[in-house]
Amino acid sequence: MSSKISSHKEGSEAYEHVVDPTVKWEVDERVELRATVAMEMQATIDSDVIEAMAAVENGECERPFGMTLEAEERWEARELEVERTRTREDRSQTSKREAVCRGMSVRQCGQETVERINPMDDLDTETRRAVETQAARIASRVRGGMAPSGIEVRIAERMNAGADVQTAVLETLDEVKATPGAVVPIDEIGTVGRSEVDIEGRISKLWTPSHPSIAQVGLLEDATGTVKFTSWARSNQPWLAEGDVVRLRNVAWNYYGERVSVALTGWSTVVSLGSSQTPR
Repeated sequence: MSSKISSHKEGSEAYEHVVDPTVKWEVDERVELRATVAMEMQATIDSDVIEAMAAVENGECERPFGMTLEAEERWEARELEVERTRTREDRSQTSKREAVCRGMSVRQCGQETVERINPMDDLDTETRRAVETQAARIASRVRGGMAPSGIEVRIAERMNAGADVQTAVLETLDEVKATPGAVVPIDEIGTVGRSEVDIEGRISKLWTPSHPSIAQVGLLEDATGTVKFTSWARSNQPWLAEGDVVRLRNVAWNYYGERVSVALTGWSTVVSLGSSQTPR
């Protein structure tokens, strides 16, 4: 037993002799980077691909083999880009066609003039006077639409196409009345080729609405006739009084029995022109 104790003591003394408190231990925390098997395999493949592409560029073969799908797609894209670069006019890596086109536009700007043909030039003097007279009459009857010069052109175009004066004037009148913003006479509301019109007149009479959904109901008159109008409560239109001269824009029209009537909706606009004036 004494031998065991002595051996234990000798071991302890030996350990104590080795451990020196004055020695400073340092731990190397750097990690050794090693390539995995998969990385080494991919590196080999990439190296083969580079060599294969170099062989293609040197003319040793037409197309590299043994490439991955991604590498093959990149190679094809590169070949297409090289082909596009060769077909460019300047054959440079950066195309200059935008700058060339811009310079050409600047040089040609203002040099070419578009010749506009006036259909009135194809008419004789007497016919031109008749067209000018009819255009002025249409412009005075349907205000806010086309200008007289534009009406003359439309009539002349129809006449050059083979229509007589009367037909050309009537067709142009219908076109002008259908123009947005044109103030249509009350007696011609039913001839307008759209569901909303602009009218102008004086409030000649108002009466009590027959339903709570109606805000106001009355008559609007101008020099050509009278039409019944209805202002719906949900349209939030301004309050009108008898004698007011107003212009109603985008009012919906329809037949009530055999007569035309108009309604102010949420899309309509009321323009006040004063009061006690004689509408045109």
